[in-house]
Amino acid sequence: MTKEAFIGSVTEQIRCVRARDGIARELSDHITDQAAAYEEAGEAHEDAVERAVREMGDPVEVGVELDRIHRPQVDYKLIGMAFLFHIAGSFLLWKVSDVSLSPQNIAKQCVVLLLSFGVMTGMYFLDYSFIARYAYGIFAFATAAMLIGRIFTMMAGRTVSFMLGYLYLPVFVGILYRLRKRGYFAVIWAMGMQVVIAYLTYSLSGLPTAANIYMMCTILLVIAIAKGWFLVRSRTATAAAAGVLLLLPAALVMGSVILFGHGYQSQRLQACLHPEHYAKEAGYIYLWLRQKWETARLIGTADNSMFQSENMIGYYVTEPFILLQLVCHYGILAGAALVAAFAAVVVRAFEIARRQKNQLGFMLSAACFMVILINCLEGILINTGYYPVSSMQFPFVTYSACTGMTYAVLIGLLLSIYRNERILTDETLQRPTWRLTVKWEKR
Repeated sequence: MTKEAFIGSVTEQIRCVRARDGIARELSDHITDQAAAYEEAGEAHEDAVERAVREMGDPVEVGVELDRIHRPQVDYKLIGMAFLFHIAGSFLLWKVSDVSLSPQNIAKQCVVLLLSFGVMTGMYFLDYSFIARYAYGIFAFATAAMLIGRIFTMMAGRTVSFMLGYLYLPVFVGILYRLRKRGYFAVIWAMGMQVVIAYLTYSLSGLPTAANIYMMCTILLVIAIAKGWFLVRSRTATAAAAGVLLLLPAALVMGSVILFGHGYQSQRLQACLHPEHYAKEAGYIYLWLRQKWETARLIGTADNSMFQSENMIGYYVTEPFILLQLVCHYGILAGAALVAAFAAVVVRAFEIARRQKNQLGFMLSAACFMVILINCLEGILINTGYYPVSSMQFPFVTYSACTGMTYAVLIGLLLSIYRNERILTDETLQRPTWRLTVKWEKR
């Protein structure tokens, strides 16, 4: 049997179409290497190839075994968590907040749930490598959509959800992947794109979200350099990029302090660190938060009258403080259960990132992991009163459709990465950037 016939017989047994090219390439390389070894021992080329093919075994049996390995996977753990926590999160909002008691808000929450499940399902079945192939196009489309959305929401007297800015992170990974195998100019270009993304996020979502995204982009860029994505000296480029990217915001902060004084952000930080000195101003909320924790019970209802008070305005009564509301309604153990649920999702996201062998899958899952981790940590700290208050939102526990869609995209992306873990490799990702194919795939 010829090498081509053997490989053709093997790949016919592979039901996942996208896995066939990578398997065929691996088999061809293995046969070629083995035949070369026999040629060095003195055999003729044709005999060496025939012997190498024969020693591979029965092509049907080999193909069946490879089909068992190289097929889409289903992450039942994360799917179960997403489904259960979405339902539980909506129930939690209905139980502890008076804001959602109206039929209109309940209907809206049901729509958000259905949209979230739909987005996660769509992302699950997508080939995540499209993010790398069309990174710049996705970046342009996302930016235009957010700007248009901001215009219309401002006309309607509303604001764009700050959570949408986190969707720039997977796009930034795609841009980094497009810049692979290039030199120092590519690193500089990536740093420039990071600054642009941070500025756009600041314009659309505000400083806290922009700072988080800037920090996570820095980590992703450093990881990419350390993994050898660029044709540079890793240590030198990593130190230079990290130094510049860390010094830039420090210089901006120092410049703003010199030119404009301490300003609003400095006052917010001082109010958080020393709330007793600002008890009648911004420090009031931090003193109130710490007081609520002091009165909380291990099990049972504490004094939660302040949550229903008309004096507590805006976001003080909704998602950012959902953990404290739960503690005040049902006790510290209930709050611990919510934190454990967040921790379970964070750990599962970390496990998916850790096990990835192809570099794009690793970086994308790492980006999703960081978004979920940072927002959960920030939310827990805000609820304790020892972190500057912002309009952050926990995963699964939100009234906002935009926030629900953001987390749905990130979790769906994690599911897609896990699904294609044994199918997509660094070699199979090297495809023309202009080609988009849709294939029906049997399992």
